[in-house]
Amino acid sequence: MDAAHQIVSEERVNSANNPVWMDGLRILLGLFLFIKGIMFLEHTSDVFQIFSASQDILTLKKATILTSSVHIVGGLMIACGCLTRLALLCQIPILIGAMLIVNPQRGINASNTELWLSIAVTGLLLFFMVVGPGRYSVDNLVLRQKKH
Repeated sequence: MDAAHQIVSEERVNSANNPVWMDGLRILLGLFLFIKGIMFLEHTSDVFQIFSASQDILTLKKATILTSSVHIVGGLMIACGCLTRLALLCQIPILIGAMLIVNPQRGINASNTELWLSIAVTGLLLFFMVVGPGRYSVDNLVLRQKKH
């Protein structure tokens, strides 16, 4: 067995040994992002109000659809644990954009719950990038080594 295969095998074992509560947290994170994507589609007028002076409407519509799609599809992928790290990686730019562009317009203070929520979700995304999808995931089911 070469070194690269051994590292991947160890990573799978570590991810499969994660506590069950981590799987529950990953599933809740995925469902939250899925719901956030649907809500983002429902409230596109708010996005247009925030950026209407600086962007053209067509660009905003494309960005809204792209952001919603990434949240919806990626959220479901994270909840199921399917290509989890790729789905997590796709979410990070959106949340960084929310933290740096959208939320500061509402003010950086303790009462800006959207900012704190964005920070917490970004932290969870990074956490699951490190620890992996966990025991109850499609990734673990598909990539698990067969014991002979």
